Amino acid sequence: MKLGQVIAAGLILGLTTFACSDKKEEAKTKEETPPVVPTVDSKGLKIAFYYSDSLKEGFTYYKNEDARITKKGEAFQNELMSKQRSLEQKAQNYEKYMREGTMTGADMQSLENEIVRLREQLMNMQQSRGAQLEKETSEALTVLSKKIEVAGKKYCEKYGIDILLIHGQGGQINFINDKMNVTRSFIDFLNHEQEMMDKDLGK
Repeated sequence: MKLGQVIAAGLILGLTTFACSDKKEEAKTKEETPPVVPTVDSKGLKIAFYYSDSLKEGFTYYKNEDARITKKGEAFQNELMSKQRSLEQKAQNYEKYMREGTMTGADMQSLENEIVRLREQLMNMQQSRGAQLEKETSEALTVLSKKIEVAGKKYCEKYGIDILLIHGQGGQINFINDKMNVTRSFIDFLNHEQEMMDKDLGK
């Protein structure tokens, strides 16, 4: 057998082995399962949307929670600023007495200790109370989102809406026909649901 024939035979044998190993690999791969996607009749499909920003003004629970958290935040900031001013005043007094030499060493030490104590108190307050307020805000937003989600499902089931979209600044909807706007209706529904919930809780 000539050298060329030997090489050709070797190549054919190698390709056959490679092809067989490929078939074995293919057999191991799980067959693709097509997704089960229901066909919706476009003539009967009901799509609606609401403006998310309007909920801040119209949904009473949202307004009350926002006002409560905002009030707490403002009170916290005011308290921080008051303590900061007090600390700055004591620091200025300390520098003044140092320059003038009008205080005894013991009094200066006492004032210095007071400044250190106030500074630590301010830092602890920023960390602990600030983190607590941040956590409370996050929890309030989670509760609010869940309320809107649950009510949205009930609203859609009640009025036969297939898709309820949220329209707002920075959202993914560029344009949607205003005929599909159910903002006022949805806000009324949310307020009614919240009233019923408050009654059940005895509020």
